[in-house]
Amino acid sequence: MRRALIDWDFEARSVWIINSPRERPSRPSQHRRPSGGSSAEGSQQLRPWCDLLTTSLLDSLQRWNDWGCSLGGPSSVAGDQEWETFYRAGKHLAEVTQQELGDQWQVLWAAHGAWHFVHLP
Repeated sequence: MRRALIDWDFEARSVWIINSPRERPSRPSQHRRPSGGSSAEGSQQLRPWCDLLTTSLLDSLQRWNDWGCSLGGPSSVAGDQEWETFYRAGKHLAEVTQQELGDQWQVLWAAHGAWHFVHLP
């Protein structure tokens, strides 16, 4: 079973693959930006995860990540309530990600310094 993590970070897209110890780290991930070859328009490159998640979810994850960057930035004065709202939105995005990826994936989301498993009914 593959695992995905929903978490924010500066300059990130908020969704990562969690590799198991058995997986080789030298093997390139199929969800990274394609490399090599020449493209007439760089903006036409495939987005990571576009083969597994809808464009609308990828856009929502990017907006959520950008929100986290603004909350966690050096000049931020975000309070506990703002972070709680942010984490609730992350949990919702993780649930939607789990639905789109299906039961071959296990999705986790990060909040309060810990990882949490998505539990759907």
